[in-house]
Amino acid sequence: MCPRSAEQFEQIKDERRRALLRAARVVFSRKGFAAAKIADVAAQAGISHGLVYHYYPEKESLFAATIEASAEGWAALVASVRAQAGTPWDRLVSLCGQMIAGMREEPEHLLMTVHVYSEDASPGVRDVLRRIRQQVLGDLEVMIQDGQRAGQVAPGDPAALTRALIAIVQGLAINRLVEPEAALPPLDVVLRILRA
Repeated sequence: MCPRSAEQFEQIKDERRRALLRAARVVFSRKGFAAAKIADVAAQAGISHGLVYHYYPEKESLFAATIEASAEGWAALVASVRAQAGTPWDRLVSLCGQMIAGMREEPEHLLMTVHVYSEDASPGVRDVLRRIRQQVLGDLEVMIQDGQRAGQVAPGDPAALTRALIAIVQGLAINRLVEPEAALPPLDVVLRILRA
């Protein structure tokens, strides 16, 4: 058997880190930061308790990394949709459709955000979330402005429309957590506040 190369070791470490962050997202979203234990995350990830500490020296750093990865995923989604071809309205439809699909598939993202603001999360964790949230809101506001210039989005304050759309999406996510079996409204209903 050939020994692994440094590149293979790095790939294994990256895969393990991603799996660990997915497991942490599930555990922290269900239990919150205060009640979650490293042993819970290790069990969810199927790895040893000590291996978690190899990647993250304490629970706070694991929580911060989990929040940052989740928030960066949303920022990357918005950035990729902004770069898509098509009309501004097409891009808004694509973004909202993907956000709603994400709520169905991984509702933990919203719960993580709720825990950051409702628990005693460190200011550093809140700052990371606040910074990325502002980036996402700014990108979405630009998309709405583009739609307004094209006559495809309703007139009005783009910042207010952005916050209203985010509030609707977050409200749907919370409703999904409260009533998992309830059907989500069709995308055209969600986007009605923006339609010109």
